[in-house]
Amino acid sequence: MNRVFLEAAYRLELQKDLTKAWNLVVTALAAHKISHVIYVVRDDGPVPNWFVLSNLPDSWPKPLTHDPNFNEPFVARCCATFEVSKLGTIFLENHEPYIDDQTRDYVTTVSEFDLHAGLGIPCSLKGANRYGGFILGNNSKRHGFERSIMPLADQLQTFCLIAHRKFDECRVAGAQAETRRRLSAREHQVLELIAAGHRPKAIAQTLSLSEASIRLYIKNARLKLGVSTNGEAISRFLQ
Repeated sequence: MNRVFLEAAYRLELQKDLTKAWNLVVTALAAHKISHVIYVVRDDGPVPNWFVLSNLPDSWPKPLTHDPNFNEPFVARCCATFEVSKLGTIFLENHEPYIDDQTRDYVTTVSEFDLHAGLGIPCSLKGANRYGGFILGNNSKRHGFERSIMPLADQLQTFCLIAHRKFDECRVAGAQAETRRRLSAREHQVLELIAAGHRPKAIAQTLSLSEASIRLYIKNARLKLGVSTNGEAISRFLQ
């Protein structure tokens, strides 16, 4: 990778905040004439289960993801392999044999944001709990895009894979921090004592509470942590 990407990758490694990590990525890409950046991932779980970062107006296509019938074409069609795809209205003819009206309308809408040529870079493939990647583009003509952006395809792919891993780390850490914040002070205290090897009866004596109250705190903590056993609760808590 060139110096701009290497420096951005290094700074990403040190970053723990998702928003700041995203801004680092957008800035590094802008230095290479990539003005439009969309990061779109389909999460595991019930729909709507999309996660989107975008520097397009109103974070488009984020508003679309609230529709349970929404299916982002790049993620749906291009994330079976790590092959980089040419996207946008300029390259629409490359995909004509197998695209539908919904995809054609989606690509046309993207062009209204002045994104006419782009690259779709898969970072995690179908079959993973979270799969998707980046759409990178600008308003270049076909010849200009192929001359200035396509030679960077391998570097862009490597940089996007690094960014994807960092985004995933930030998301997991954020979710865990949010879960910990939801625990009450007493639930937190009880889980700490259980993790230290104390049993509910001993904890009740230590805290001058009934054993029934201790078991209720444990039950509530399990519910908040989204687990079904005390062992899973302690494991999630310690993470």
